Formats: sequence, structure tokens, C-alpha cells
Amino acid sequence: MHRLFLLFALLCAVCGAERAAAQYYTWGSDAPMKWSTIRTPDVRMIYPDTVSAVARRTLFYIRTVQPDISYGFRHGPMRIPFVMHPENFQSNGLVMYLPKRVEFLTSPAIEGYSMPWYKQLVAHEYRHAVQYNNLDRGVIRALSYVLGQQGSTIGLLCMPIWAMEGDAVMSETMMSSFGRGLQPSFSMAYRAMGSVGRDRCNIDRWFCGSYRDYIPDHYELGYQICSYAYERYGENVWDKVAWYGSRNPYVLATTRVALGKFYKTNVQKLFRETFDELERYWASLPVTEDSAATLTELPEKNYTTYQWPLPLGDTAVLALKTDLDRVSRFVVIDRRTGEERRICYTGQVSTRPSLNGGRVWWTEYRRSKLFEQRVNSQLCYMDLADGIPRSVAGCRRALFPVETPDELGWVEYNPDGRYTVVVQRGADSVRRLATPDRAEVHGLAWDDLTVAWYVLVTDDSGMWIGRIDSEGVHPITEGAYITLSNLRAADGKLYYGSIASGRDEAHCYDLMARREYRISTSAYGSFSPAPAGGEVLLTTYDRRGYRVTEQAADIADSLLIPVTPSRLPVNLVNPPRKRWDVVNLDTVRFTTSDSVAQCGDFRTKRYRKVPNLVNVHSWMPVAFNPFAAVDEHVIDLNVGFTLMSQNLLSNTEAYASYGWNRHEGSLVNLGVRYFGLGVRFDLDASYGGNQLFYSLSAYDPETGNPVYQKRPAPDKYYSVGLSATLPLYFQQGYHTRQLSVSTGWNYSNGMVANLDKIEWGVNGGISNIQRIGFREGLHKLSFGVGFSDQVRMSHRDIAPRWGYTLSTNYTFNPANSHFSDLISFYGQAYLPGFVLHNSLKVAATYQTSLGGYKFPSGYAPLSYRSTRLIPRGFTSADIVSNNYTAVSADYQLPVWCPEGGIGSVIYIKRIRLNAGGDYAQFRDIGRGGMAWRRIWSAGGDIVVDFNAFRQPASATSTFKLSCYHPSSGGVWVAASVGLPF
Repeated sequence: MHRLFLLFALLCAVCGAERAAAQYYTWGSDAPMKWSTIRTPDVRMIYPDTVSAVARRTLFYIRTVQPDISYGFRHGPMRIPFVMHPENFQSNGLVMYLPKRVEFLTSPAIEGYSMPWYKQLVAHEYRHAVQYNNLDRGVIRALSYVLGQQGSTIGLLCMPIWAMEGDAVMSETMMSSFGRGLQPSFSMAYRAMGSVGRDRCNIDRWFCGSYRDYIPDHYELGYQICSYAYERYGENVWDKVAWYGSRNPYVLATTRVALGKFYKTNVQKLFRETFDELERYWASLPVTEDSAATLTELPEKNYTTYQWPLPLGDTAVLALKTDLDRVSRFVVIDRRTGEERRICYTGQVSTRPSLNGGRVWWTEYRRSKLFEQRVNSQLCYMDLADGIPRSVAGCRRALFPVETPDELGWVEYNPDGRYTVVVQRGADSVRRLATPDRAEVHGLAWDDLTVAWYVLVTDDSGMWIGRIDSEGVHPITEGAYITLSNLRAADGKLYYGSIASGRDEAHCYDLMARREYRISTSAYGSFSPAPAGGEVLLTTYDRRGYRVTEQAADIADSLLIPVTPSRLPVNLVNPPRKRWDVVNLDTVRFTTSDSVAQCGDFRTKRYRKVPNLVNVHSWMPVAFNPFAAVDEHVIDLNVGFTLMSQNLLSNTEAYASYGWNRHEGSLVNLGVRYFGLGVRFDLDASYGGNQLFYSLSAYDPETGNPVYQKRPAPDKYYSVGLSATLPLYFQQGYHTRQLSVSTGWNYSNGMVANLDKIEWGVNGGISNIQRIGFREGLHKLSFGVGFSDQVRMSHRDIAPRWGYTLSTNYTFNPANSHFSDLISFYGQAYLPGFVLHNSLKVAATYQTSLGGYKFPSGYAPLSYRSTRLIPRGFTSADIVSNNYTAVSADYQLPVWCPEGGIGSVIYIKRIRLNAGGDYAQFRDIGRGGMAWRRIWSAGGDIVVDFNAFRQPASATSTFKLSCYHPSSGGVWVAASVGLPF
């Protein structure tokens, strides 16, 4: 049992990455909707009625790939529900346990490739269901009977996250004509770096990320290693890795052992062989120079990305800039000198900006005020004259805005999967132009010469460009499995990015001559072409990032290269790889007859939310509180058992436990959380243990020793509590503001001293302390309001550069007037330090008791206490809520990025130091009455950012070692681990 718990704790510590499905992971709630379900022998679709057509189409793709999705593995996909979320523009998909399900965000990716989004999701995410099923075997399957689904999650330690994602990208690539892994941009960063992994013996930085440099993510790394391993060994090596690991999870480093046992290799060897082969292949390609002239040089130690350059007259360029030190912001670049000026910071930009007449238009991701799974794409604009970003009310589903001299147009996405081009002239005149069914729109442009709107479309035929008007979309180019991007237009020409040549390059299409040309030639890639008179502005890639460049773009220019139409791009930068014998989803069509046949085979039923609120997925042969384990990282174990529940809509979670220990006897606990209405409701109840006593003490006038109130034999303790919190989320570009209003009630059968019976002696002491007695029952009613405002953080930031939090709480006992009320105020501010990425945090609090019974000295014996901002080294038992005032200051700075450790075990990414001090004062009772008491502490913390077992950058955890000297003497030492979920 001890070893089992260690495995469980280890999983909690390291499996916080997106697709690792961390323990008790809460995905976030959708807004209230009506839901339906379709059940087949293999899967179960659960979806809002608004996306019923999308669900049917997705189910058709799932059933189409089902015979092939397990290619290379000995076991097929597990039976698993698919849950569809239609209102989140931040496209994604996840497969997770606790409970097991596949989560689909149905809004198509804004920057995709030539395969429709739902096909991509099925080919990638359903492959994870295969991996999970192959890991859920042998000992792991036996553990699932003991622990429920959390036993199965232990199997996730037996296959690295990067391998799971790399294998899934391979599936996505092999099931398409020219899929994700073959895209030139997918290997571009590695190609530009030249030498990967040869700079040091420890290769973990390539798996875990870095704060020094840009490192491609684990999808890109995983695909390169997995595809090489398949080519090298002629089979899917992860089948045997999963087989061995699931049967021997007690063996340390099962992946290393399995690779050595079956293939005489290991991860480090695979990594080096993969990139040795890739670099030899890339070195064999013809050397190509960049044709565009550089406008902005990039720094060496700060990976920088310029995006979507736009001309500002003849002498300046507007671009969006992001680097490791700063978040995205608009900058103006002088084309003559390369100097730049910041205009404003932005939120997370969803689609490219456009410019007309001194006004910039773009869209940003904005979370709704109440629901985590409603993330909109908000239409924004800024006048360059004042540099203030603004939002357009009511335009929350906008993409690709374009302003013409007379009109404003944008693409509107509806959660049911339909795209519409909205053209607005003035305040009242609006035209809505329909796009083809089952087609995605990935760009919008206006051409002044042809006076027409153009769209970039993805459908089953691939990607193509068409002219749109009230009669529909008229194709300009033919559909092809060639990725196109960043559509713009001017002077009778369309400008866009294309991978037709085998690299990402700038292309244009002459609408008059009906001819396509390649504008740029690049060593690694050029992107986002924008017409600028007779020239074109671009961003061109090298190992330091994306720089702004320009070059001539006249059709008569001899540099322009005519492009012959083709269904596929040139496969230039990818070494030859064997194809899987699997279905190509590009050839699959979902027709009306398929829909009719599917409806006949699998009927739709209403998904009843209330009966499905309880979904017990796991259990433990020990009693503990999983909410505390995740929220506070506190695990208090007792002999017993725990049941855990979370519904498939991720808006209700609960646990129930029964435990026993020899000091308290039987203990029963229950916790329930519900998020489905925007307001968060928490219910908790407990029974067992010893009844709590709130008793008095007095000093013996003769001896001076304390005398305590005599307590009766305790009964069994019980309590019940209910709270409600309304979190309002105001995301406004660079700033994120939150307003939280909460209330809570709790009742317990605690025994409270009966102050009505106190008798005071002539010496000022309590003369009848042993005869006062107790009254049963303690009510607590509380109200709170909090507000915070923080700016976005860059990759290297350790805290927000600017931010503050203000809160106030009021707590009282409505059934016992002898209890003092508690009022508290709290404030905290983040300020920039003296050096970049240093952070100063200051905080202050005030709390005091109001009313209630008071001793002649002024002391309130029955009062509540807030535990916020207690000097480190002290506890709430050391303070009194009587004019309690406290302040603290912390100055934190990064001191070293060692990027080393124990290879494949622990990777130390960054070390930080924090110097802190606390001071508090309050009025406390003494022999002479109430007097001021002052406490303080000073010291520091060492904080280590680390990744365990080559987990990806998103799974970076922290270890903090604290050492403080409190005014009471001695040294207070504490250690804690911060998990990434």
C-alpha cells in the first residue's frame, strides 16, 4: 500500500500537462444548454443541441477511422465518451481520465492546415484513446479495480508525454495527404538551429523547455523522434513500450528498460540519432538565401516574433511584436533606421490586424464573465493617434476584420459550425454573406480594383480562395492540400502564404491574369505578406525568431516565380518516411445519405443533466480529502476508503470518505462543488471525531497560574456548510480583472462557553469559571467581496509586472450575540523590481472584532480570526483579531537557469530567490489588561522551477524552501511543492 500511494503521489506531481490528465482535473463549465447523446458500440457522443450536425459528422469520421486508428498497437481504442464544447474559440482537444472522456473544442483552429478541423481532431485525439487502452493492461488494469480510473492513470507514467503526442501527430499526418507533421513550419525551428542537442550531455532542455531560449514544443519533438523510430525499426516501438510498462509499472524508468530490452536503444540515443539523420538530410538540400531585405535585426538572447507587418505610409511599418521578455504589443518601425516605438500592449490576439485610415482592427480571445468554456473572439480597434485599444460591443465572434473606405467586414463564426461574412456600411446597413456548408473560413480580404470580397476556405477538397457575394462563394483557385494563410488583397492581386514550394513562402495571385506567383525565396520561411505600394512586407524566419523584411512584388519583376497548380506541395524539407496503411481522411466525404443512415442506426437521446451529476470514477482504500490534495496540496490520510465523482460535463465534482483513527474513531466526510450556473456552490459535511470546545480561561489570583474551564465528555462532532461564489471575469486586452462576491454558512455542534452565567469577583477575575457550562451549536455566516487587476505575463516573468488585489470579508454568528463579528480588509500589489523580471510584492491587512461579549479589560473571548497575512513562523493561534494590522514585503528575482540535473529524472530549469519580511501588531489580553503586542519575521525562500521525468514545459513544477527568523526566536523552516494544475 505504501508503494501504491507513492506511485499515486508521483502521478499527481508530474502529470499536469495538458494531455496527461492530472488527478481531479477540472476542465471548466459550459454555459447552460440543452444536451443530447448518441451511443454506439464503441463511443458515446455528448453534445449541445446547437452542434448536432457537427456531432453527427464527427461520429462518422470516428467510425471511419476506427479500424485503422490503432495501427501499430496490439489493442484498439478504449470505449470512451466524446464531449463537445462549441463556444470556445481557443481550439483544442484533450483526452483524460477522472472521468475518462475525450474533450472536443469544436471551433476550428484559426491557423490550420489543409485538413478540416474535425478530421484533425479525430485522427489525433482518438489515437490517444488507443494509447490509453494499451497502457491500461496487466498490473495497471489490476490497479484500476482497486483504485478506479485513477489506477489507470498510473499507466500514463509508462509512456512519455512527448511520445504520446508525437505518435498522435503521426496518426494525424498519416491519415491526411500532407498533414501536420509534414508542414514546413513544423520542423522550421529545428532546421534553423542547425545543431540540436550537441551543446551538452543533458538533453532534457529539448523535452522540458527553457527560460533562456526558444525550444520547440513536445509535439514537434515527439513527432520527429517517433517518425524516425518507425523508419529505423520498421514498427511502432511504443506498442512494446506500453506493453512492458503496463505489466511492470514497479520498475523504475520503464521506457528506458523497454527500449533497451526490445530495440537495444534508449531515449537519449533515439534523440541523437533522430537529429543526426535530420541534419544530414537538411544539409543535403540546396542552400537558399533570403530574397527579402531585413528591416529589423533580432537580438541574440531574446527570441523575438514580429507578426503581420502593415505599411504606414512610405517610411514606417506597424507590426505586432512578442518576445521572451514582453507580451504582445503593437510597435511602429522606421523603415529607414529600423528603430521602433511601442504603441500599446494587447491581449491574446486571435486573428491578424488590418489597417485603414489610421485605424487598426484585430480580434482577441476574451473569456466570458461567468463560464470558462465560453471564450470569444472579440472585435477590437485602435486609433493610432491615441494608441488606446477599444472593443466593439456585441461583436464577440468576429474573425479577420477588414476596413475599406466605405465598409467594415469580418467573418463571424456561429457555434453550430457555420461561417458568415458580415459587411457593415455605417451604423445600420449590414449585409450577411453565407459561406458553403461544412466549410471553414481562414481569411478575408477586400480588393479595391475588383471591388470585391475574397475568402480563404478549407473543406474536404483542401484549401482554396474564392470571391464572395450575396450569391455565394465563387472559386478563384482550385482546392488543394496545400496550406494557405494570411490572405490580403490590393490593386487586383491577392497576397497570402503558401507551402506549395516545400517551404512557407509569400505568394500572390493576379486576378486579372488569373495566374499565381511565388514572391519570396527563403532559407527557412517567409510569412504574412502585405502589399506596400510596389513592394510587399513580410516576416522572415531565422534561429532568433521572425524579423520584418520587404522586397519588390511587381509582376514584371524577374524575381517572381510562376506557380503551376498542383494538388500537393513539394515535400522538400522532410526526409523520406514509410507511410502507414491507413485510411486517408482527405478522401472521406460525409454525405446526406450517410447522415440519414447514421440517424437510422444510432438514435439521438436527450442527455439528462441531473441524473448524470454523480459519476463515481475512482476510489481509494484510504480516507482523504481530494479537494484539499489538489487545491492546498495537503494529504491527510486515515484508514478507510474514498469515493470520487466528476460528471462528464465538468460542472460537478464530489467526494465521500469514511476513515478511522484511534484518536478520533470513525470519520465521515462529504464535499460537493457545482459550477454549472456561473455561480459556484460548495457543500461540505462531516461527522465523527471529538466535539470542539470554545472554552474560557482565567488566572488564579493566588498562584498566578491559568485556570481552564472544565469540559464535559465530548460527543461526536458534526458540521455542515454551504457557500456560494459569483466570480465575474473581465478580460480587457492587456488587463484581466476579476470581481468575486461570496457568501457562506456553516453549522457545527461545537460546545461554546455560556457567557450569560459569568460572575466577576472583586479582584476582576471570573469567580465561577467551573460552573459556567457550555451551550451546543455554532453558526457562522460570512460575506465577502474581492477585486483584482493584473496584466499579462511574459514567458520569463515570475509574477505580473503590475497588479493588485483588494478584498473585504464580514463574518458573524447569527444565533449567539456573545460572539464578536469579524471584519477584515486585505490588499496586495505587484510592482516591477529594479531589474527586468524582478518582482516586488507588498501586502497589508486589517482585521478586528466588533461587538459581542467583552471582558472588563476589553478582551472578546469568542471571536473569529482571519488567517490571511500572518507573519511566517506564526500561526492563527498566536494572534488575536483585535485591531490586528499586518504588512509584508517580498522581493523575488531569478538568479540562475542551470538547465541541468539528473538526466531523464529531474531537470532544473530556473532558480529564484525571494527576500521577505512580515510585521504585525494587535491588542492582546495580559495581566494588566489589553496591551499592544508586536510580532515580526524576516528571511527568504529558494524557489526551484523543475520538470520531472522529461515532462513538457507546461508541466513545470516548483519546489520552495523557506527559512525565516520569527521574533519569538528560533528558525522557522518549511518546504512546499507547487504543481502545474
